[in-house]
Amino acid sequence: MYHKLGWGLALVYIIILGKLYFFFNKNEKRKIIRAVEAAFAGQKNDCEKKSITKNVFRGVLSHYYEKLFNAFSSAEELEDFLQIKMKSEGITAIKEGLGIGKGVLLITGHFGGVELIPGYLAANNYPVTIIVRFSSDYLRDISIKKAGIFSTKIIDADNTPNIMKDILYNLKENRVVIIQCDEINEWRPSRHNKVLFLGKQIGLDRTTDVLLKRGGASIVFGVVHRNDNQRYKFIVHSLEEMVKKLDSSVNMSIGAVVLKFLEHYIYKYPEEWYQWKNYPNIRYATASTTWDNKEASPSLLQPVLSKVS
Repeated sequence: MYHKLGWGLALVYIIILGKLYFFFNKNEKRKIIRAVEAAFAGQKNDCEKKSITKNVFRGVLSHYYEKLFNAFSSAEELEDFLQIKMKSEGITAIKEGLGIGKGVLLITGHFGGVELIPGYLAANNYPVTIIVRFSSDYLRDISIKKAGIFSTKIIDADNTPNIMKDILYNLKENRVVIIQCDEINEWRPSRHNKVLFLGKQIGLDRTTDVLLKRGGASIVFGVVHRNDNQRYKFIVHSLEEMVKKLDSSVNMSIGAVVLKFLEHYIYKYPEEWYQWKNYPNIRYATASTTWDNKEASPSLLQPVLSKVS
């Protein structure tokens, strides 16, 4: 249908399907509404929170549109779209990291046009490796075929015995390996290293710090922000830049630094984060999870991100 009727009509179709989905999945819809209300408790009034929630649902549908476009458009169509519609800021941090020769760990989140990052980097001649779970064999086949055209490597999470080992191998080949720091349901929280994330005290996931310790790769953080008129901006921060913009008085792990940067972008553009339905799964440092926006303890990491543009 996409190829015969065009992507404009496909977007309308996805919006209709999305509205039907949330109509029949009221529990998931309520989770998203309550998540926004909890995260912005005391920060936004009821009218503002309703507006944010409405835009969050639009953002979820935009994500699935981008996901389908990324998968089913031709390689030429995708490359032309990315060259015209996407601009970058700070991408030299990736080039400088590759210049060191130990690979670049590009950390992002379930945010904005994240699906477009691998294609954009590959189209600009960056060696990219991505970690993917496929919902069907058909999607796996077409994705692997397109990855070959773009010289992109895929780590198939469902068929890779040791994902960490494969990531480290690709970093040793001096490639850009893309991972997401907000895989909430996959977090392995630390008992000792705590961080405040979206109003909740949590044990910090240790994955990023383990990868850095074992591989010695350069660390960058990046998100794709959606602008108006189907325009995108790929924003990249080097680790050094992030540390400078955070409160220098706080001794933070790398995992905490990137998570706080993601939090900054979520608060700035909440409609672009599509993990709101998993907000209840973000566990407090204590045993229970509630919907209260609790105050942080004095020892909790609370770096200030007011200087981030």
